[in-house]
Amino acid sequence: MLRTLNQRFRSFHAANKGISAVEFALIAPLMVLIYFACIELSLMMMLDRKVTSSAAALGDLVARAATVDDDNLEDIIEATRMILEPNPVEDARLRVSSLYDDDGTIRVAWSDARGFEEYEEDSVMVVPDDLVPEDGSVIYAEVEYDYNSKLGYFFTTSKKLRDEFYLRPRRVSHVARIRDN
Repeated sequence: MLRTLNQRFRSFHAANKGISAVEFALIAPLMVLIYFACIELSLMMMLDRKVTSSAAALGDLVARAATVDDDNLEDIIEATRMILEPNPVEDARLRVSSLYDDDGTIRVAWSDARGFEEYEEDSVMVVPDDLVPEDGSVIYAEVEYDYNSKLGYFFTTSKKLRDEFYLRPRRVSHVARIRDN
């Protein structure tokens, strides 16, 4: 009896048929999981780059102008939103503001937003040191977008993607905002 049991144990130990199938069955779910995680992460990173590009474009287009009226600003915002396509552009939140130096205090000259609240004129802003030139201004552009996973497995909650840019006006010291009232 012990001899038969010993022979069976040796034959079981020596058998190697199906080892590859067992290894594959153990590794395949993990590999599929890693594959879909890479896809989801790349989609989120691609959208994050688009948020960065749109914030840069928003600030740059406003900083190139000497004055901005309602029609110009609407065109700039639409052009900025188009960068985010094929994602739903109406989900983007954008704000562009002109900040100026008031004897060392940085204040808001004007602000316009879609999906955000506008900053109040003359409200005090905190910006990095030495960013706004003395008696000068900068254009402050912000873009925010909530990433909602298309797969919905790895990122089950919304991730807020956000970027901001400070740009100095190109042609004038202060970009004027003309409102059509």
